Amino acid sequence: MKKIAIAFTGTGKYLNFFPRYYETFSEFFAPDCEKHFFVFTDGEADEIPDDVTWVQIEENQNITGADYRDANWHKLMSMTIGGLRRFETLLTIKEQLKDFDWFVFLDGDMYCCDKVVTYEEFFNEDKDYFGIQHPTFSKHWSEDNGRRPFERNKRSLSAVTKQEQLDDIYLQGCVWGGKVPAVFELIEELDARIKTDIENDVMAVAHDESHLNRYRFENSELFHILSPAFAKPGNYPTKEFDFEPKFIHSPKNKKKILEGKA
Repeated sequence: MKKIAIAFTGTGKYLNFFPRYYETFSEFFAPDCEKHFFVFTDGEADEIPDDVTWVQIEENQNITGADYRDANWHKLMSMTIGGLRRFETLLTIKEQLKDFDWFVFLDGDMYCCDKVVTYEEFFNEDKDYFGIQHPTFSKHWSEDNGRRPFERNKRSLSAVTKQEQLDDIYLQGCVWGGKVPAVFELIEELDARIKTDIENDVMAVAHDESHLNRYRFENSELFHILSPAFAKPGNYPTKEFDFEPKFIHSPKNKKKILEGKA
């Protein structure tokens, strides 16, 4: 039986997403595998199931893939520093992951639809890593205009120039991972690159997502690219996409969940 480690990050009110996250991924995602959830949070729980490890953190780890390039750049840099330290935080459980086959990062505001997703449907044994094609920057969205928000600033270690761009694949930072121990090479390298950018007063346009895309371009032959059906945005009607969703990202009642009203 394959062993899968799943990482959830949710500080502050984002911890409200965990019950549905845990219930749906436990039931419908790779049900024939042994799964264990590592919950990175500053919150508390009354009862913690045996297949959950609670990891206390302080910094905000919820922000990813957003563009904060504006006049308040330095202020916003300090606000998003927690999200940029995501890889560093994940490395704190490296020893605990050594007996797992796969590491899977799934954004905290995601849940699995009520359809079984098999091991073979999600994982590719021939590839060390996996990432997901961003739904709204793909041909699968009715309004796609072909734009891919790669970092173009060459000062950033996440930069992908137009000349370097291999294809139209653009990964969303909400779903990624890989085989253990190979995935630690990705995590350690991106942690180092992000810290170098910060030292140089540079912030990638989509934060950790930009760095993930750069790494994919450098190691494209090692990546299994998942369908955007595994990250269908909950605030867009399904009819705008040419696939049936398997995972929902950012549910349409997100505000109510954060307020504890759903």
